[in-house]
Amino acid sequence: MSELDLARPAEAVPLTEDGLLHLLTLREGEGDVPPKHARCLVHFVGRLAETGEVFMDTRLESQTEEPQVVVAGRHAATQETGLSLVVERMRCGARARVWAAPEYGYGARGSFSFPTVPPNAHLVYDVELLDFEAANEGKERGMMTFEERLEAAERRRADGNAAFSAGQYAEALGKYRLALSYLNEDVLMQLGDFHFHKAMALKRPVQLNIAACQLKQEDYPGAITTCSEVLADDPKNPKALFRRGRARHELGQLEAAAEDLEAAKAAAPGDGGVARELAAVRAKLREEQRASGKLFKGYFGKSKEQLYEDAAPAAAAAAAAAAPTAAAADSGHRGSQQQQQHDQGSGLLQSLACPAAVVAAAVAGVALLLPLLGRWLQPGGGGRQPVEAHS
Repeated sequence: MSELDLARPAEAVPLTEDGLLHLLTLREGEGDVPPKHARCLVHFVGRLAETGEVFMDTRLESQTEEPQVVVAGRHAATQETGLSLVVERMRCGARARVWAAPEYGYGARGSFSFPTVPPNAHLVYDVELLDFEAANEGKERGMMTFEERLEAAERRRADGNAAFSAGQYAEALGKYRLALSYLNEDVLMQLGDFHFHKAMALKRPVQLNIAACQLKQEDYPGAITTCSEVLADDPKNPKALFRRGRARHELGQLEAAAEDLEAAKAAAPGDGGVARELAAVRAKLREEQRASGKLFKGYFGKSKEQLYEDAAPAAAAAAAAAAPTAAAADSGHRGSQQQQQHDQGSGLLQSLACPAAVVAAAVAGVALLLPLLGRWLQPGGGGRQPVEAHS
């Protein structure tokens, strides 16, 4: 391929899901690809895709042709992230041509210092990977730059993912906790918008992975807490809603689980796992409703007419029994009154055995009180006299 033939051929391989970064291998290399965040020594020539103008040639920028260091897989930089994503796919000695949209070059603003790149420029690189060395933190956490912290956190996350895939959930949880330790609140509070969003783009997946470990370990309250932390910043996060819904389901919090899973379904309509979990929760809710209906059916199964018909004979009997009791109260025969009240009390206790008798008991009680109430309201009948207002 000619150096001046900068059109992207059909065989160029897309490296990102958005299709804005492509790679065409010109010469195969040897050995392994660089590990995540390895320091890679490269030479490259960068051109503007529109004009072919060279804006950077690393061999010409140094009398000793000193190569440039590019960190494999680094995405937290504000410029030339395309180069970092490319070198982690190359082997030592490999040469490749790269087509990068502005998002993977110098962005909408471009660069007005060295090298000079106009705004929104599409770039073409010819890259050669000379060598690399694996990342070695070798310093205290407090002395790390933001990029170093983020990369250290990413390595811990990768270690956690490997442990999780192997079913080692306790070890994975420890690795994820270590990853978050590089992105604590003190660090996040000091970041500007660009770096803050980069940090959160790593922190949220790590938190969701922690919740996945907690579900595997049946630590359902812990999973709810972790997912709630994610949802505090990202209320519609489908994975957080789904995992919190699963945890609530396991704890028997069915209505709350259904609410979370409904929201997860709205956020991720095509997710089969969400649909299955939601169907299971709805089935349990229906089962509970049927069980509740059977429990109260004996009490509320009769119509109002049936209840009144059942209560009428008992009410008549209670009224008949109340009449001599009222007469005894007026004539002052306390012994007879106490005996009748005892008999009626026993009858009332027996009548409480069925719901319909409850109405009869209420009628009998009113019948007992009516004569006493009449005496209370008569002047001089022994009731309390109205209190006169003081002048």
